[in-house]
Amino acid sequence: MKSPIFILIIFLFGMPTVHAQEQPTADSLAFPSFDCGIVQNKQKLDKKSFASTPALYLRVNNSDYIYATLQLGKRKNNLFMYIQILDKNVCVKKDEVLDIFFKTGEVITYKNGFPLNCDGFFAKQLSKKEWEKLRLNDIELIKLYTYKKNYELYVSEVQNIDIDNQLDCLSAYKIKKTDEVKIKKEKQ
Repeated sequence: MKSPIFILIIFLFGMPTVHAQEQPTADSLAFPSFDCGIVQNKQKLDKKSFASTPALYLRVNNSDYIYATLQLGKRKNNLFMYIQILDKNVCVKKDEVLDIFFKTGEVITYKNGFPLNCDGFFAKQLSKKEWEKLRLNDIELIKLYTYKKNYELYVSEVQNIDIDNQLDCLSAYKIKKTDEVKIKKEKQ
């Protein structure tokens, strides 16, 4: 009789330790997200509806505690890449350069299509050829050149998978017309 109770007590006290070992750690959460997460709301960009993916956070490697966001978007049938350095007074002028270094050794240079700003925004409309290049090649490093400083962003394997997935999702996504809101009239 003592044996089953003893086993039950060990089982009950042993469960929290087994459960705690099965909890995901910070390192195990570094898996790519296959959920597209595309968001489209009623806001307009240049009087046109747009959709965007969740932002990917990239750490700036040549600065302490500074991050950048990389976000992909779509307006009409055009794909866009937005990068924002999350630091104070990062001034990026129009036609400022961003270099993308691929693991193959190839480098592509993009010019900023966003007007002069000191919010750290870089925007680029991607052509089909540019989109395919990003989709088919793994990115190793992104370098953004600004007035005061150059920012280096290394891209991990998981982030490369996320970028590929988001590009695939956006290319297949159809923009919905969001200004068509129908209100039903109540009969009295």
